[in-house]
Amino acid sequence: MKLGEAIEQILVESGLSISAFSRKVGYSRQYIYELLKSKETGFNRKIQLDTLKKICDATNYSLEKLLADIDYIPKPKLDVSPNTIIVVNKGGEKAYYPLDEHNAALIDQLAKSLSKDKQK
Repeated sequence: MKLGEAIEQILVESGLSISAFSRKVGYSRQYIYELLKSKETGFNRKIQLDTLKKICDATNYSLEKLLADIDYIPKPKLDVSPNTIIVVNKGGEKAYYPLDEHNAALIDQLAKSLSKDKQK
């Protein structure tokens, strides 16, 4: 993922306008627009780690997730057993819920039902 795409994802998940986002992270709107623009130009702008940390701190986004999203660090491998539900909150933190066979079958049935509804 390019830096601009990652910043856009954080912006969307934070629910803030660009103006509010720029005030909250302490950078000008123009600078935020430049970061977002890198998504369209394909140019992956260089950015200081402390800038990414400020963005994450201001929006409660996981710095580790952001660094993995922009391929700065390797994405962590999941060590998840079968029949485990992973819930990801807005900040990127994950919670794992192992299910017994009965509950896993119910979730599978629900997912198939929802998938059929989307196809209609």
